Amino acid sequence: MFQNRNTLLVLPMMTALIIAAWDDTQAHTRFEINTTKEGVRVDNNIMIGHLCTNEPVIGQVTVFPDVTTALVDTSPDSNAALPAETFTRSDQPATAFIQGLTIAGIMNRDTFSMSALIRDGTGNPIGVWSAGGSIPDHNWVAKMPVRINPINIVADSCAKKVIIAPAIANVCQVTSLNEIDGKNPDRTDVDFWTAPDSGHPKFDAPGWNFPAPFTVNRDLETNPLPSSCGEGIAVRIYPSAAQLDRDFPVVVDGQQVWPAP
Repeated sequence: MFQNRNTLLVLPMMTALIIAAWDDTQAHTRFEINTTKEGVRVDNNIMIGHLCTNEPVIGQVTVFPDVTTALVDTSPDSNAALPAETFTRSDQPATAFIQGLTIAGIMNRDTFSMSALIRDGTGNPIGVWSAGGSIPDHNWVAKMPVRINPINIVADSCAKKVIIAPAIANVCQVTSLNEIDGKNPDRTDVDFWTAPDSGHPKFDAPGWNFPAPFTVNRDLETNPLPSSCGEGIAVRIYPSAAQLDRDFPVVVDGQQVWPAP
């Protein structure tokens, strides 16, 4: 849970976790469904299995990239995976490759008793935070449900696939921003599953093997690549540092509760 000015906002409570035994070697925070064809709505789950150096998770934040400010990398290898070294920064906006990206919350209190949507500047839902519960620190996985609305690839782009890399934080202790260090994989306060290159001094993870990828494949039958694109390219899209400053902090009733003010 997250902390207000003086006390814990919500105490850990007995909850009926939708959880299962989980091998520690498979403990990365990942999407249960990590690949889809463009134009398909996906009712998904964020699988939380890796915790903060043996500390239970007491809150969780997931922020998808805002396409108006997101960072974009491209690779000439159309089959490149998220961590591929062939990716380089593009000066094109995310809207040059996808037509939009929004989510919807799915009501569920099996793991956490509180949740709220995070919205962009125009009111579209692009993230969700949850708190008021606890995930045990070993051999369990929790499912955090989220609906990812259909994502369509821009017809005149060369994108054969687009990898969405949302920013995810599994909160184990409520600490101030000054105390947070996303580059330290051994910290005990927050487990970050974020891009390493957003440029944020506190929230960037150590490497590209940390973010949870959600891959959207182009429908080559209904949306073929332009003839000038050859085999096409791979694109990865992730939140900018400015978006993380805006959307990652958890605010309840006008009071920021994480990171602690």
